[in-house]
Amino acid sequence: MSASSQVTRTERLLNLVIALMAARSPISRQAVQLSVVGYDPSASTAAFERMFERDKDELRSMGIPIETIADAHGEVLGYLIDTAEYATRDVSFDANELLALNLAALVWDDAILRATATTAVRKLESTGAVPTLVSEPAAIPSFAHVSASDAALLPLMRSVRDQKVVRFSYRKPEGTESSRRVDPWTLHADDGRWYLSGWDHERGSARTFRVSRIEGSVTVTAESSTTERPAAPAVDAEDSEDDLEIGFVLPARQGAELRRHPTFRPAPPDLSSSGSDMGSVCTIRDSSRRALSLLWRAGPDVYPVFPQDVVSAFRRGLEELEADHS
Repeated sequence: MSASSQVTRTERLLNLVIALMAARSPISRQAVQLSVVGYDPSASTAAFERMFERDKDELRSMGIPIETIADAHGEVLGYLIDTAEYATRDVSFDANELLALNLAALVWDDAILRATATTAVRKLESTGAVPTLVSEPAAIPSFAHVSASDAALLPLMRSVRDQKVVRFSYRKPEGTESSRRVDPWTLHADDGRWYLSGWDHERGSARTFRVSRIEGSVTVTAESSTTERPAAPAVDAEDSEDDLEIGFVLPARQGAELRRHPTFRPAPPDLSSSGSDMGSVCTIRDSSRRALSLLWRAGPDVYPVFPQDVVSAFRRGLEELEADHS
């Protein structure tokens, strides 16, 4: 195994930046291939050219000013990074940018990017260039809520950006699952739910899928999308699953995930009498399946009080769990 094959793409990009910044004269393509760790000196010219072009485009998209130096006849002599232009400038944000940073950090706080978002925020705060960002979940608009159950969002975002076909298993409201192969068009949020719109190759029509009903992982294939997104697509939604108003007893310091639900609120006075001394009655609007999942893991003293089918399903689930561990 060659040394270049053991170098990650990030390391190769960093090595290229260091080499171009340290050079006092333009570095030719041949010199890059032979001297920058991460490029294979024995690779064909075509293979190296493809990799080098991708790396230059990636670095330029990050704002790194790679200059192409040519002679008087237009022949490319090599490449440099203008260190004066690349010098670190003071970080500052206007009011709208600060609002966007707050929103982004809050949106991802309860999801699979929580650690990454928190680290990024702390780094910004440590510079002193921005004030301490707000960490109040109630500030998250319901349309922007992203939870761990929406883990499919990351690969779907990549597929929409790169226009690559995706494969996933999709569960309908009645519980049946089927494999889907979809040209992704858009991702959008509505009333606290995320949806993927695109062309369903299995159904031969445009469809909208609720992201929370995608089971397992999403596979982003190397296959490019073959359908063109209409300017204003008329998309048939998959069979809808009606959301219910579900009431439950919620003691203090329990049910953090329920409290962050975009539709969470205290029950109205005419329903709050269902509570107990252990806690007050609160409500959310959601499918019974998702609500039960939240209730079962909310805490030992959290339980539903209406509707009756959810109460019965909650008890059956606990009985099955007890039987499995007895």
